[in-house]
Amino acid sequence: MRAWIGTLFFAGLLATSLTLTNALKEEIDKTEEILSWGEELVSAQPLSSKHAITLAYNGGEQQIYLAGRRNDVTPKALPKHIQEAIMTIEDRKFNAHPGYDLSGIARAFINNANETSVQGGSTITQQLARNVYLTHERTYERKVKELLIAQALEKNYSKKEILTAYSNVIFFGHNVYGIQSAADTYFSRPLADLNWNQLAYLLTVPNNPSLYDPLNPTEAYFERKDRILTQLFEASILSKSAYDQYHGVKLEASYRSQTIQYPDYMDTAVREAIQLVRTRYDLDDTEARDYLSTHEATIETYLSTGKQKQAKRVMSQLPPGLNGGYTELTPQGRIVAMVDSEMTQVGEFNRATQAYRQPGSAIKPILVFAPFIEDTGATLDTVLDGRPTCYGSYCPGNSHDRVLGDVLLKDAVAYSYNTPALAAFSTIDQERAYKTADMMFSQWDEQDENLASALGGLTQGVSPRELAAAYTPFLNKGVYTSGHTIKQIKFKSGEPTLTPILTEEAIWSTDTMDVMKKALSTVTTYGTGRYANRVKDDYDYLGGKTGTTNDNKDMWYVGLTDRTITAIWLGADTPRPFPELANRAYPAIVWTESH
Repeated sequence: MRAWIGTLFFAGLLATSLTLTNALKEEIDKTEEILSWGEELVSAQPLSSKHAITLAYNGGEQQIYLAGRRNDVTPKALPKHIQEAIMTIEDRKFNAHPGYDLSGIARAFINNANETSVQGGSTITQQLARNVYLTHERTYERKVKELLIAQALEKNYSKKEILTAYSNVIFFGHNVYGIQSAADTYFSRPLADLNWNQLAYLLTVPNNPSLYDPLNPTEAYFERKDRILTQLFEASILSKSAYDQYHGVKLEASYRSQTIQYPDYMDTAVREAIQLVRTRYDLDDTEARDYLSTHEATIETYLSTGKQKQAKRVMSQLPPGLNGGYTELTPQGRIVAMVDSEMTQVGEFNRATQAYRQPGSAIKPILVFAPFIEDTGATLDTVLDGRPTCYGSYCPGNSHDRVLGDVLLKDAVAYSYNTPALAAFSTIDQERAYKTADMMFSQWDEQDENLASALGGLTQGVSPRELAAAYTPFLNKGVYTSGHTIKQIKFKSGEPTLTPILTEEAIWSTDTMDVMKKALSTVTTYGTGRYANRVKDDYDYLGGKTGTTNDNKDMWYVGLTDRTITAIWLGADTPRPFPELANRAYPAIVWTESH
């Protein structure tokens, strides 16, 4: 009987809303279609809990929220007295109605007949429907949809599941969602440990978060808090002694900030995880975030806290006005440290991954010397023509206007000469070299296919992360491996474990790599990066390459050991010259101090 009355009510409500707004879509203009619309939507998008995700590293872990500050409580863990409190304040007939309260809706429509907006009449189930599936626009069309979804929710979920889901999506201000996250954020305690005054204080907020700010409570705030205590007392949920103890008593909340250690690294790991889920399941960004938080993902990373702390310490002490990005990875592409000189919070601009700058001579081993050795079988003692030469209208020179004659290949690498590098580049299969660069560098485009690129003059540039990965072939038997922070992603829900999708490609022969390793070692023994020889650790291999752009605006050093590859960029966000630091090969000094 009740279901029949409800159906008639929906039909009547539909007719009324069509008359008032003429806004419902054609696909739900038949009663049968309307009554099944909510069921189809709820079935396609079932309710789900969201949690902080976990980032794990060598012996430690930390949590990060992806969709607001939200860490849902389960139906079993939601305390009974809190359930009763929410129902008393929001919907006293919750356990009796089928998702909607006909008398409440009728009153709301009568009260709003002469108004421009829809107000009141919403049950907990309707509010859940609105928060999860709809917008908060005030129209009759939305109200009808809200009722249809509420009916479907009641059909598919128990009352306790609906009440718990509602308690998890309530907005408590300051990007905090859900009663459990609110207890943790504002009172630094578990939900079950809240006293009645604290609970009433929190339950004041959802009624109007813009008016009731838990961090800046007004007299109106405390008046509503006390009204809630009165409601609970009158409903026999709150004892007389508890009511007398807390009614009229003001209290303060404080915001417990989430401290993210190693935000430079963790930000990248989260971005990689989102992209991995997007690619694997063909989702958009929001859906991928929801997938990770819904299934309680644990992202296992390659972070070395020792390397990260040391690099951060050095990078945070750069001279005034100098910024920088730092990426260190293994020959197999496992990123063990990633640092931005100034980054303190997840979500900020990360110069290790997002600063694309001209690489200067740091690109020569990839675009020039390795391809030259591969194509010609050159050795360290191969002679290159270093004399000034014009290529059409392009007439490059060397730093400090140095004029050269014949130059050994090892010296061309060690001293970062330009003219012999272009002489070598003019003899190789340039299209193949460009193709390699296109694979390694995300900002490479057709405009970069010119001689200036051989000296690092690119249209957009490269990031420290990309440049570090570009050097992996030199220590990985000629095989390029894209840099990655993630080892694997596991899910508490039991969803399949995900592993990163890597780019791995054999580019050069092992013989070529043997020559290149020796050539890069000359940079640190007597070349432009010789300061790196002062490194304290004992390495079986030491090599590197400096890079400086025109006017000394960008400074690079790529340092290689038998264990890791590190790319460091130093410069200003708004480019300006640093001639003194560039002449000292300052990035090589930074590398030495961080190793």
